[in-house]
Amino acid sequence: MLTLFSFGYYGWGNSTPQLVQAVDAVERSRGYEPPVFVDIRIRRAVRAVGFSGNAFGDLLGENRHQWMKTLGNRHIETRTGPRIQIAEPAAVNDLLDLAMHAAEERRRIIFFCGCERPRLNGRVNCHRTTVATWTMLAAKRRGLSVEIVEWPGGEPSLIDLGVGREEFGALLLGRLSIPAKGMSLAESAGIAWGSTARTHYDDQQMTAVTGPAQFHRRHWQLPVLFWSQNKNLTDTRRKGASLRKAYGFEAKYS
Repeated sequence: MLTLFSFGYYGWGNSTPQLVQAVDAVERSRGYEPPVFVDIRIRRAVRAVGFSGNAFGDLLGENRHQWMKTLGNRHIETRTGPRIQIAEPAAVNDLLDLAMHAAEERRRIIFFCGCERPRLNGRVNCHRTTVATWTMLAAKRRGLSVEIVEWPGGEPSLIDLGVGREEFGALLLGRLSIPAKGMSLAESAGIAWGSTARTHYDDQQMTAVTGPAQFHRRHWQLPVLFWSQNKNLTDTRRKGASLRKAYGFEAKYS
């Protein structure tokens, strides 16, 4: 099966070297070579320094980066008509061709834009969701077995994390990240969206819905999508499954 990843770089604007480090570590741990990033923005003049213009392409080099303006959202330029308008829908065949070529080198592709979530409340929030839909349709017409999933993919898991007293106190006050201590970068950056983190200090415990580690304030941390002081892991796992669906993190298959 051919796997393509989608990705939103929101929050990574000044940490692109760390992003590449994390992605490469995860792919190597899965037996793959460093992936190819495909920029599907129609316009690249943005505030995120690491993704403005060709900054990200310069960092990666031409062998690991391509700009497919043809898969951009034309509405960004015109501001008229439907909110999402793929510039050239047929260009998804070029995306599939690139993925197939990369697969011959044991590489996978990650097509990306800036939106944080593919969906919000179950509704399309980012044009990469529409690109994924068109790509799946093209794959079916070509008889290809394809999976498209938000990076890093995988199935939700349970992570057990011990933290210090001060850190646990911050979590009780609603901190929206958990220090990724005691985990390798490949492990923490490869955590599937919707996973459950059981965080504890002495006999105190909290559970959270989390996802792949992000580099924030010079440290690797797990993002928190939902906090609960309920020790019932089943409830948190159910919430994780609900958020995976609402945010568009579930895999799609041709």
